[in-house]
Amino acid sequence: PGGEDDETPVEKARYEGNFKDGLKHGVGKMVFPNGDLYEGEWCENMMNGEGTYTYKKSGDIYSGSWISNKKSGQGTYEFGGDSSMLVGSWIDGQITQGTWVLKGAAVYEGEFKLGRPIGEGKFNFESGLTQSGSYDVQKPAEGEEEEQPGEGEAPKPPNVFWKGNSIVSFTVAV
Repeated sequence: PGGEDDETPVEKARYEGNFKDGLKHGVGKMVFPNGDLYEGEWCENMMNGEGTYTYKKSGDIYSGSWISNKKSGQGTYEFGGDSSMLVGSWIDGQITQGTWVLKGAAVYEGEFKLGRPIGEGKFNFESGLTQSGSYDVQKPAEGEEEEQPGEGEAPKPPNVFWKGNSIVSFTVAV
């Protein structure tokens, strides 16, 4: 029979920083059990104020404002895989307005919903070309129904497609 010696210790979060009335409060650094790291401001045990969160598994980094453990206010999310970035206004953990910087290619300016661009926007390409248009929601094929999230599940991001207008040319002054 197994005893206490057989149990693997459970990794717990580690916090270094300021406390107030026994709660994380002020500036501090937290390493979570999965290896994620948050360095920044805390208020009553919550990420609140300015801070940087590094996702160990993906290498993604969010740096900006937090309210009650959620990205809120101005911030930048850099994707570790391709160094693209979402820069702008965040509400309840989601970017809602800003730019999507596609490193070495283009910058998209517009609105976002559940992490995806949506509605009117504009691409500014590194070549100097510009294209305005809109990210429209992809309707389900005829006879198919849109999949709804189950009870307790987060809403799924919309399937969108880019509908671009004419590309605007440019001239180079010599």
